[in-house]
Order: sequence, then C-alpha cells, then structure tokens
Amino acid sequence: MQDVLFIGQTPQYFFDNHVIEMFNFVTRTMHTPKPYGSNALIKKDKPWEDVLYFRTNTWNVYWDDQENLFKCWYEDLGFDFDAFAGRKSDTHGLEAPGFHAFCDNRYLYAESKDGIHWEKPELDYREMDGRKTNICLGNERDGKAHSATFLLDEQEEDASKRFKVIFWNERKGYPKAINKVGYSPDGRTWTLCDEPVFFGGNSEIGTGDVIIVNRNRETGEYTLDTRISHMCEYPGGRSNPDVSGWGLPIYPNEPTRNAKRRIYHAYSKDFLHWTVPQQILTPDPLEDNLDEEYYGMARFRMGDLWVAILNKFQRTANTVSASLVYSRDGLNWNHAGQRQDILSPNIDDPNAWDRYMAEVCCQPVFLDDEIRLYYAGSNFHHDWWMFGIQEGLDHPEAELGPKSGESALGLATLRPDGFISLDTGLRDGILITRPVVSEGRELKVNVKCGPKGYFQVALLDRQGNEIPGHEKSACDTFTGDSTK
Repeated sequence: MQDVLFIGQTPQYFFDNHVIEMFNFVTRTMHTPKPYGSNALIKKDKPWEDVLYFRTNTWNVYWDDQENLFKCWYEDLGFDFDAFAGRKSDTHGLEAPGFHAFCDNRYLYAESKDGIHWEKPELDYREMDGRKTNICLGNERDGKAHSATFLLDEQEEDASKRFKVIFWNERKGYPKAINKVGYSPDGRTWTLCDEPVFFGGNSEIGTGDVIIVNRNRETGEYTLDTRISHMCEYPGGRSNPDVSGWGLPIYPNEPTRNAKRRIYHAYSKDFLHWTVPQQILTPDPLEDNLDEEYYGMARFRMGDLWVAILNKFQRTANTVSASLVYSRDGLNWNHAGQRQDILSPNIDDPNAWDRYMAEVCCQPVFLDDEIRLYYAGSNFHHDWWMFGIQEGLDHPEAELGPKSGESALGLATLRPDGFISLDTGLRDGILITRPVVSEGRELKVNVKCGPKGYFQVALLDRQGNEIPGHEKSACDTFTGDSTK
C-alpha cells in the first residue's frame, strides 16, 4: 500500500498513474474535440481588414464574467505582399530579412454574447480611410503590435489592469523591436507601459515571436511560455550542402546544431520583470517525426495538473497540428495519448477553412456543459505564401501570397473534463486508487455507460478490504451518462 494522497477537494484526472494503485481490463483514451459546424467564427469581413493572421500566439479568447461577454483579440499583418515580393532575400535565415518592414501589424477586437456570433465594434483608437475601426492596438503613435498575448487577470486588484498584454513593439526611432506591456480595464482601450519588458534584468533580451502567458493561481506568479529569438541558429559555418529554403539544416545528433523550434519558460511577479527564459520542452529525435518542431504551448490548470495544448510544426509538409501534454510542476512535461493529435488540419477536404493548419494559443473556456477549445485554422500553408515567391517555389501560394487563402478562428468542443478517460470493454474493468484523504463527504465522478454497461463504487480500508456498509454490493449501480 502506497503513501496517502491528500487531495482535499481537488478533482483528480487520469492523464498519468498518480492516483492509481491497481487496475485490470482498463484502458486510457484521449478524446478529440468535436468541431462546431464546418465554418469559421471570425474571419475577414471588414474593409479595413487586410491579412488576418490567426496563428499560434496572434489571438486570444476569454469569457469576461463582469460584462457577460466573450472577448477576442486578433492580429492583422497589414502585409504589402506585392512590395515584399519584389525584394530579393537570402532565405537561409529563419527570419526573412525585411519581412516586417512590409507589415503594418495591428490588433483588432471582437466580442460575443454566446461565443458563436461575433461583433466587431467600432472603437476610437484608429481610423482607416476616414472611418472608425475595431483596431485596439497598433498605430502611428504606439507603433506596430505583433505576436501579442492577452491575459484576463482575475487576481488583479487594480481594475485598470484587469486585462494585460505583452507584444512585439516596433516604433520609429527604435533600432529594433522590443517586448512591451499594456493594460486595460475592459480589453478595448489600452495604456502602454513606458518601460520595456525585462528578462533577467536586461531589456535587450527578447522573446521569439510566440509568447503565451498565464497566471499561477496558487503562487500568484505570471508564467510565460515562449521561444527565444536565436533558438534556430547555431555557431559555426555550414560544412554541408544546403538548399535555399527558409530555415537552417538540422543536425539531430549535435545538440548545439539541432536547430528546431522548442519551448522556453519564464516567470514574473509583476508582469514586467521576468526571469531569463529556460528551455523546458524539446522535440524528441526518435519519438517525434524527423522534421517536427514545437511551435508554441498554451497551458492551463486542471485540478492539480498543468495541461497544455502543444502546437507542432511539420516543416516539410508546411502544416501545423496540436497535441496534449501535462505536468505536475509546470516545468517537466509528458506527452498524453501516445503523442496523437488533439487537433489536426482537414488536409483531405479541399474546401476546408482549416485545411493546412489547426493550432491553439489560449486556454480553453470551461463552461458547465462543455469545454470550448477555440482554435486558429488556415487554408494556406505555414510560410509558402509568405516567402515562396522569393525562393522560387513551384506552388500557387508562392505566386498569390495572401490571396491564396485566409486564416480564421474556429471552435471545437469537449465533454466537461473530457480530455482523458479510463474505459473498459467486454470484461468488467476494475480500478483501485491509492489511499486518499479528502475534505468532503461525497465522491463525484464523470461517467458514461455504454449499452449494458454499469458503474459501481466501494470503499476500502488500508488493507484493501471493503468497509462494511460501503461494499460494492451496497452501491446503487449507475447505468447512465453524467458528468457529476
């Protein structure tokens, strides 16, 4: 018999074997969310919207219980493809030179009463062609806003800082983009902090172009999962032949030249001063596909676990999908469901709005009757439409650029607490937990019985014997479907 687990009233999930002492004829199943319809929820439909960029870390959705509204922020690249296409570029580097010089990056705001039907209110922040827009961040005064991550901070005591944002900021007079912070009482009007973001006390250290924030409800610290700007570079010159593609060659057996995207983590007490980002999750050279990279990670709390949606970039196919990872300390992560995807692009459907990319950059919205997983989808590939024309790629996206497709916001849903379940088959399955101590006097379970299926519970003492009055035979057998 193992040591007692003090679980209080914290829900226990079966991502791992932490609470399991014994089982027989039980299997673990990971469930994929069900798409809500076949159409996107938010897409380009306003005259001032140019190149909407729903990608990993370019949008966020939150439920604001003070206004009873779903709120969304999303990026418009403002990309002048025709001007950029005529510029010659050395495409060996990860960041194609000059790309951001041809962008007018800004963020737009949308809101919804039901999270399905969205409105784009006209704000007073920025006009385009003489009319108000729903642009809320990024203008001549404040500079460009790119790769922004928004946070609805429910622990914030200052009402004017209830909403927070960190983003890449590029302004006239500054030699390069820096990370900046902004605050808002409602998510519509923003005030930027004068100071830049500091990592390890240095404002010159910046993040990569994926930045995803959260707040640890136990410690109050802010968490940041990101990429660092030089992670796909390595020391020394090239000793082997190379191609003119966007990205460096990878040496899988040399850690300093295994130049793949991966996840870094930092934390902060004030949202402005952060620790130096440390690497926490790296593609496995054997378990992951040869060209698979970790694009970004959106973490959230479930019971005493950290769970995260891990976005994965398939470099050769130029597509993005998402899987599930979990952690007990927020730093050491494991893959759930044998690395199977929880979101996949609809590659086989030529008319799908999410044909080539499906990815997530914010925590799900947990409602009483379902988990809502908002996700970004694209019917063009990761970068062929951006840089393909400079590389001379033989693909329609290279010639058409942004006109080859669009990215948009969609929704998929799950049963409450429905990411992972333990299931039985034809034989009776049995599971015994480790000894647990709880503050409550009720056991609530999330159970779905199939045809002729049933569910029973018994309480055992420390020797494994059924406690009189709480035997399986005394249990009211359950045969239905209930989350509680």
